[in-house]
Amino acid sequence: MIEVERFILIGCLLQGALSRDWAIWMPQSIEALAGSCVLIPCTFDIPSKHDNDLVTEAKGIWTKASPPKLKLTPEKVEVMEGTSVSLNCSAAAPCPKLPPNLTWTPSLSDSVDQLQENEDQTKYVSSVLTFTASHLHHRQKITCRALYKLQQGDNQKTSNSLTLRVLYPPKNPSVSVSPSGSVLEGSSVTLTCSSNANPPVQIYTWHKVNGREMNTVGTGQNLTFNVTESSGSEQHYCEAQNQHGKENSPTVQLDIKYMPQISDSGSCSRTAAEISCSCESRGNPSPSMEWRVSGLQVTNSTDRVISEEQLGNTGLRSSLTMRHSQGDTPTLLCVSTNIVGSSSLRLLVPSLHPGKWAHITLL
Repeated sequence: MIEVERFILIGCLLQGALSRDWAIWMPQSIEALAGSCVLIPCTFDIPSKHDNDLVTEAKGIWTKASPPKLKLTPEKVEVMEGTSVSLNCSAAAPCPKLPPNLTWTPSLSDSVDQLQENEDQTKYVSSVLTFTASHLHHRQKITCRALYKLQQGDNQKTSNSLTLRVLYPPKNPSVSVSPSGSVLEGSSVTLTCSSNANPPVQIYTWHKVNGREMNTVGTGQNLTFNVTESSGSEQHYCEAQNQHGKENSPTVQLDIKYMPQISDSGSCSRTAAEISCSCESRGNPSPSMEWRVSGLQVTNSTDRVISEEQLGNTGLRSSLTMRHSQGDTPTLLCVSTNIVGSSSLRLLVPSLHPGKWAHITLL
């Protein structure tokens, strides 16, 4: 702690009687550091005939006082983001040849320091820190520190602080999904919107985007709904708003897991020598496909050729071409599988006789 001694100056001792021609002025009190020098300003006027009667040294009484506290202005700061802020820190400089060194923590910008004089001719050091308020400064503690160097080589320190309050619109809204990761079709999902703002976000609005179509689907910080297979093609985002502005979050797209869905467009065609069939399926994750003829799994061979085509990230088309004898009319089954489940489509090969076509049955 800084030890301070307050000089309560009684006055300069002058010989002779006082008259209206006599005048004397000095500070009523001065704060100083023990172990450091102190400058005591004293101004007086006397009649010229008493010039030779002056005593060479002034005398005073020494008493202890509390440590000097740095003056930090303004004492409270509440501003809008983007506003220029100036903080002023001042420290007494009782020994002008050893003025205190003032520093700011954190150092938000360069400060301007000056040794100045009060009306009573005592000295002080002033430091002005000017910066532009940012939302990153909200609730940040700003400290001004004074370092006094004493004549015997020691140092003494003191400090004063204030906490910034910055008002700003929502920053960096984000959406979290619960449960996280992949979601099974038919299950419940909760989206939560989070944003940094001061004052806190007052209104949350949810929007859904599907292609070029956009709809408002809810309000509040949370949005809960049951997902369907079509939910996987939709995107959601939230809008966060307070009295100072609003901002949108990035969109999120759900990863909906669902079992394969075989299109009823699957079909077979027939010539005298070959039967050709095709089958399309869609699922997430992307499904696999296999063919069964009369209950037996078909593999690639000279007489039976299977080809596949990927349809985007979730679709698959499989084609089967096989040779057969003129009298054969086999029953074909298209089976599609992923980790969620499986589905199948029964295809009956058309007859070579006109007007006789087999039915297609989805299982």
